[in-house]
Amino acid sequence: MHQDRKGDYPQFENVVYLDSAGTPPYSQELIERVHEDLRHRRYANPHSNSGPAQAIANDIQSVRKRVLEFFGASTKDWDVVFVANATAAIKLTADCFRDYAEANGKEFWYGYHRDSHTSLVGARELAKAHRCFIQDGDIDEWILEPTRAGHQSERVNLLAYPGQSNMTGRRLPNHWPGLIRGNTDNESETYTLLDAAALASTSPLDLSKTSTSPDLVAVSFYKIFGYPQLGALIVQKQSAKLRKLLLSRRYFGGGTVDMVTTIGGSWHAKKNGSLHEALEDGT
Repeated sequence: MHQDRKGDYPQFENVVYLDSAGTPPYSQELIERVHEDLRHRRYANPHSNSGPAQAIANDIQSVRKRVLEFFGASTKDWDVVFVANATAAIKLTADCFRDYAEANGKEFWYGYHRDSHTSLVGARELAKAHRCFIQDGDIDEWILEPTRAGHQSERVNLLAYPGQSNMTGRRLPNHWPGLIRGNTDNESETYTLLDAAALASTSPLDLSKTSTSPDLVAVSFYKIFGYPQLGALIVQKQSAKLRKLLLSRRYFGGGTVDMVTTIGGSWHAKKNGSLHEALEDGT
């Protein structure tokens, strides 16, 4: 162990590092391989039509597939939206829910567990109404509450919770998505968002069973590997209603549009193929 640490993590020689949950260290081998890749590869903007750009676009698609494989997920059932970090994934989700609710005359209701990271808590500011669940059992009771279904036509619900508490390290229950699906009808608009940033850094995250998995998952790659400083929003694709919701976001940027006018009107043509094409702002 000492030799591995000395070879892979020379920056921690004679240092006791106790903040891996906040910023995991990156290994020497990882940085060297990244350096070699940057030295020898021609990186280009994947939104361009040049040969190098198309090669990079293909590489990105390959990485998208490998990310899903890493989490036991299928490309048939899931999509990966690359973002700056887990916080950006959470904010993107909240923006989509707010914009969808406003466009369809609905109320965006947001529920979150008290063990949530500040990034999950902050999403309540975009909702019309919100609730902090103190105990795990409070969420079970809310899911099974008969009156909750009564708001299905006027409200879109998002239940957010961490896979692992940043404060205590406790891992939260993972049965809520399946319980919601088993206790709501097809007209209900109740979705789940898992903040897996802390959990995925300490335990395998298995998304192979879509029936019991969250609708949306926020992850951080630097929390897992130490580098790169990127995150992702992993989204279940089979729900047409969830797709419509996510595509209701008003903001657009970078490669999320095919065409835009700036003079004589505010027209733009959004990309509407895959979710990642429509939601990945910038490069």
